[in-house]
Amino acid sequence: MMHQPPAWALDASERLTLEGFLESFGEAWARTKRRFLKLECWQSYREADGVRSQEAFQAGDTALARRLLEEEAMEDQPLRDEVRSRNMEFTRVRLLSYPLTDYLHYEMINYEVRSRLGERIEFFVPPSPVHSYFDFLLFDSHTALIHDYGSGPVGYQTGGWLTHSPKTLHALADIATDLRTHGEQVWPVEDIPGRSRA
Repeated sequence: MMHQPPAWALDASERLTLEGFLESFGEAWARTKRRFLKLECWQSYREADGVRSQEAFQAGDTALARRLLEEEAMEDQPLRDEVRSRNMEFTRVRLLSYPLTDYLHYEMINYEVRSRLGERIEFFVPPSPVHSYFDFLLFDSHTALIHDYGSGPVGYQTGGWLTHSPKTLHALADIATDLRTHGEQVWPVEDIPGRSRA
């Protein structure tokens, strides 16, 4: 199976529905003081139904997809303002594997838009095969949420796991450190090989 969390990551964790995952996110976010880190490793995700920007991109209208992604990004401005006012580190670590999937061509537009608005996004080609990683959110050193995207070739979130285990939290932080130390960083977005220009 691709991108499945290993057993050690799920030890002492609580299984969550998608609704429970979202609720736990809100609770963990409220307690976070200094650092939020999101690791994204799937090369294709299925967004929630009705995401107009993805629908436009899939229909071949890249200009409309860009406009819609800009609108979607502006809806997150209160979050960016909160991150700034709380002086938090807020980072998305995005793993890449070549050639880029159609989904990642779409997401590159999103990342470009969000980077321009001040979001910190780091791109790495990992030192190990990308499928050996899994998506997670790390809130300071108190909480982690690990995504469950199923076992198909396209990630579609069905729930996840919640953990407060210090051992697991430390290991997840080590994954991010290892990627930053040993992965091949690619920046800026415009320099990512094979990226569609639109």
